[in-house]
Amino acid sequence: MKKLLTLGLILLCLPYSLQARVEPRDGEEAITAEPQVTIVNDDDKMLQIHQVNGQIYGIHVVPKNGVPYNLVDPDGEGNFIRKPGDSRILVPEWVLISW
Repeated sequence: MKKLLTLGLILLCLPYSLQARVEPRDGEEAITAEPQVTIVNDDDKMLQIHQVNGQIYGIHVVPKNGVPYNLVDPDGEGNFIRKPGDSRILVPEWVLISW
């Protein structure tokens, strides 16, 4: 019974011991995926370009005469679609790894 209890505790703690923490080397900066917003003023509209690590995932368009709208890239392939009425920028849900 004592061996079974010990085995159970080991199996419960196993997922926590497998989590690795990656630290930057000395002199290197930590890699962060912070979003960057670039604002571009055009003659008839203002564009807010949202990107992470140089990858554009959304554009908020504010025309001078009209209703603001969003262009989003739902699958990460560079095909932007118009999403009217919603002021939120959607972060793409790309599949990175699947089994």
